[in-house]
Amino acid sequence: MRRSLILLGIKLLVSGSLLYWVLSSINREDLFAAVLSLDPVLLAVAFGALVLQYPVGALRWYEILKLLGFTLGWREIFRVHLVGVSLNQMLPSALGGDAYRVWRIGRTGNGWGRAVSSVLLDRVAALAILILLLLAMLPQLVTILPDGSLVRSLTILVCVAAASMPVLFFSARAVARLLEMNRFTRRLAPIARNADLLWSKGTASLRIAGFGLLTQLSTVLCVWLIASAAGAGVDFFTMLGLTLPVLLTLALPISIAGWGVREGAMVFALGLIGVPAETGLLVSLVWGGLSLFGGVVCGIAFLLQDSERQRLAVYAAESTHLSERKD
Repeated sequence: MRRSLILLGIKLLVSGSLLYWVLSSINREDLFAAVLSLDPVLLAVAFGALVLQYPVGALRWYEILKLLGFTLGWREIFRVHLVGVSLNQMLPSALGGDAYRVWRIGRTGNGWGRAVSSVLLDRVAALAILILLLLAMLPQLVTILPDGSLVRSLTILVCVAAASMPVLFFSARAVARLLEMNRFTRRLAPIARNADLLWSKGTASLRIAGFGLLTQLSTVLCVWLIASAAGAGVDFFTMLGLTLPVLLTLALPISIAGWGVREGAMVFALGLIGVPAETGLLVSLVWGGLSLFGGVVCGIAFLLQDSERQRLAVYAAESTHLSERKD
């Protein structure tokens, strides 16, 4: 429990510090004026684009679970995924949504190793598609961003990450054999052994990639609609190129649900094309607010059900007990 509280405290410090830094560098009167000028219709459509991620993300995980031998129905997977979305937004700590998904799937009797593999592979699939999208958008980014060290650094980072993916996937089984040789790392072997499922299963792998692509594009569509509602005047492909690096920074688990990191990255990204810092901050705050609202709605929908409340209570009790044993 102590370790969890320390990690939570660090994330709170990071989020709070970044938010304070961003807020202290903008004109609050201009920010307030930008809030009043928001187009509510476009905001509603943006929320619809955000909500589209939920079933698409569940479908991606569902395909991975099927490849791992799980036989749970789509409705059950969708329920577990939505509760995970809610917990990731409302309880960004050791009791987060990914841990809950592992707990729910692991209790079905199919093995905890495969349950952990399913969630990690789901995250890897999303990250891989993000990197490939960034690689495809590099020519566009070169025309958007000012020439200099930023473009070179981003190009090197994306190219190295894209080149590393096939190496990591093809060497996964060799890594699994090495992990099995040591009793301390043996439990990690199934995760490495199953890594090739993301690329070697034909149409199933294509479906996973397709759902991953739709998830990323729906996020960018949401951000573009918010920017349009704020009068930023940025076209979709420019927003695609600018939002993808922001999403890459959000993959780092260093803050509370991305707060602070998202705001700083979005203000910087939009500032590169001349969008005022107040508008960039507003876009990121509304994006975060809609994400939080979506998580709260999902949470309320399931907490109204006795069966889900009971499961969450058991999960919280078992997670707390495990944390105390580790400390």
